[in-house]
Amino acid sequence: MEKFIMSRKELEQITVFEEYKKGEITQGTAAYRLGVTIRWVRKKVKRYLAEGAAGLMHKSRGKPSEKCWDKAQEAFTINLLKTEWHDFGPTLTAEKLFDIYRIKVSKETIRKAMIRAGIHQEKTKRRKHRKRRQRYVMLGLMAQCDGSPHDWFEGRGEWCTLLVFIDDATSKILWLEFAKSESTDSLMRATKNYIQKYGRPKCFYVDHGGSFHVNLNNKEHTKLTQWGRAMAELGIEVIYANSPQAKGRVERSNKTFQDRLVKEMRLVNVSSIEEANRFLRESDFIERHNRKFAVEPAQKGDAHRAIIAYDLDTIFCTKETRKVANDFTIQYEKRIFQLHDQQQVLIREKDEIVVRIHLNRSITLSIRGIPLNFSEIETRPEKPMVEKTCASYKPHKTSEAAKRFGSGLPSMKWEIKHPPVERRVG
Repeated sequence: MEKFIMSRKELEQITVFEEYKKGEITQGTAAYRLGVTIRWVRKKVKRYLAEGAAGLMHKSRGKPSEKCWDKAQEAFTINLLKTEWHDFGPTLTAEKLFDIYRIKVSKETIRKAMIRAGIHQEKTKRRKHRKRRQRYVMLGLMAQCDGSPHDWFEGRGEWCTLLVFIDDATSKILWLEFAKSESTDSLMRATKNYIQKYGRPKCFYVDHGGSFHVNLNNKEHTKLTQWGRAMAELGIEVIYANSPQAKGRVERSNKTFQDRLVKEMRLVNVSSIEEANRFLRESDFIERHNRKFAVEPAQKGDAHRAIIAYDLDTIFCTKETRKVANDFTIQYEKRIFQLHDQQQVLIREKDEIVVRIHLNRSITLSIRGIPLNFSEIETRPEKPMVEKTCASYKPHKTSEAAKRFGSGLPSMKWEIKHPPVERRVG
């Protein structure tokens, strides 16, 4: 006897149709009890009377879907995911299959295939309660900035850092730049490039990294790093986040880049910082990322401000002060600079001179905002060498007092004060 696995709904249909078969109810009553139309009941009754209980089952049950993924394509994709694309996720795999091989398949289909093949596991996240911070309402009001150190070239090149600038209102990537580290010069260069392209944002949201914030002996938060000083000169407010979750938009973007950008550069064999920056400028990676992940702001417009009145070359630099010596020279990092006598401004001894080290490592001097004429003294004056003469050796001569003391005799002074007394006998 053939067995069927039927659903609860199909078992209910058998009960109703048996009552109809015996003439106990009408087709209208059967349709009302089953919650279907009379036309559907007529069709089902004919199949039930002709085939029995098997006629109530769906004809496609147990058969593969006509829209199922082609087995050859699935095997090809699984092979890629086990070799070249071993760390690709379902979403990126679906995108790259269409871009490179013109295979159109949904990410959910790929995810299920990866689970069946044992190369993908569901991620479980531990949820923590946090207070939500509302986005800023317009592009350019707040830009989140962070550095992401990572093995971006997967051993093909040196470890480096990706400097990320993302808009808070739209999650739009404003600027990406690779650098050796999150140093002051690298951060200033990337910030300058971003501001030259978009303008000055209202504020920056950053962490307490050494290039952003002075963390030692700065309880009043009055000391500024060179980058913080440059932002103050540009009129940009700097807000410091107390946790990575506070600036979650840029932190999540870093995680996305460590997944997607690494694989994008692998496909075109990028293996150095110069090649990576060229890839970011010449490819459409940032545009594609923004189309996929950016959102619409609450208000239309752009809050970035103009930079016409600002000289970025004199702002994005390392700026320190030195005092003029009596010979009208100043010293900086073991280098001596001689101030010329012909200047546009009066200079006196002990005046404070502003030394600027620009991003191209050139040096300029100024006082009260006026540039100075100077030249570097290549060699330091050498002190004359004074030959040291060794004193002639004289043998040590033991004094008479030392001899008497060593032999146990009293000193000469004691004998003079206490002469021997003659004694008579008899």
